[in-house]
Amino acid sequence: MKGFSTRLASRGSLCIGISLGLLLAGFAFKDGAFLTLGMFALVLMASCYVLGRLNLSRLEISMNLAERIHANRNYQPSVSVTNRRRLLDAFHVRLYIAFPHGTLVESEARWIAAHSRVASSIRFKVPMRASGLVHPYKLCSFFPLGLFHFTLRDTLAQPLVVYPRPIVPAEILRDGALGLSERLAQNSALDHSGEPRGIRAWQPGDPAKAIHWPASIRSMARGHGIRVREFDPPGQLPEACSIVFHSFSSNREMMRDDRFERAISLLVGTVDFLRNHGIETTVHADFMGWHPYALNSRADYYEFLAILADSQRAIGTEKHELMLALDAIPEKQSTIIISDMPISSWGSDLKLNPWQMAVDIKQIKFPFKPTVSAQDTLAKTA
Repeated sequence: MKGFSTRLASRGSLCIGISLGLLLAGFAFKDGAFLTLGMFALVLMASCYVLGRLNLSRLEISMNLAERIHANRNYQPSVSVTNRRRLLDAFHVRLYIAFPHGTLVESEARWIAAHSRVASSIRFKVPMRASGLVHPYKLCSFFPLGLFHFTLRDTLAQPLVVYPRPIVPAEILRDGALGLSERLAQNSALDHSGEPRGIRAWQPGDPAKAIHWPASIRSMARGHGIRVREFDPPGQLPEACSIVFHSFSSNREMMRDDRFERAISLLVGTVDFLRNHGIETTVHADFMGWHPYALNSRADYYEFLAILADSQRAIGTEKHELMLALDAIPEKQSTIIISDMPISSWGSDLKLNPWQMAVDIKQIKFPFKPTVSAQDTLAKTA
């Protein structure tokens, strides 16, 4: 909803005080000069008020940003302000666009000629998954003379889906062959490190001995993070793997939003890991109604990420639902169980076999912040 607001700046309050004082002095002393100066000050303020409102009128906002992006990654979209007026230029216009999770985009244009456009490149990053069709913004200006503070509020039609940030569970990196850890432990001749695969960015849960120091030094010199060695899992990888995601707890564990966000990131990291290793993956999740979701192609994978961007935690998941989902998985198929509840709250109710692996939600600290609405984010701007 478009809205225009105006408030007096400190300089404007001083100008009003001076003009009223001149008018009162003119009437008291019957001095035409004081009256003229007072009237001139009032006319000046009225002119500034009219010009200030015209300065923000017929300005259009556009943003060159992909509709689907990844959380916690830097992007540099182009923000444009177009002046649709044919005669009057725009001066000293500041733009604020609010995106989910307190993400704020700021841009300033000192001069926008009539019937022209000014573009600027800004740094942009959304910390967590989100989705939205429109985003509120506001245009601010003190022009002219800084007597008034003018604000124009509106919404930017910019469809945006933010994919969850992937985090590979430490259990996969440590145990290797996805549910075959018990067989690996029985075979002492099997190398637990596997074959070297390459170098990747550091993730929570990576051991210190895996850090590749020369690559890390070069990476940090370029402004990036630590790099670690990546090894293929030992033994033979399974052809197919099932992932079971649930929110069941038998001891009334406290529900926390940050745990669900962590679990979603672990789910994405697991799916991404299996996909990179060419393993057929099927997801069974309570927030998807336990309907199996097979990821057979690249399109399926990104569509799954789009579903997760707007998923909400399932309330009231019961034990028998989880057992039915596990029983529906073929026997001796590698299975990874992920939950937003600690293993201590549900692990004793399940009897995991050697083909099943449970992911501990407490293995990472997620930089979760309470969700801040876009309107509150705009309200905090000066």
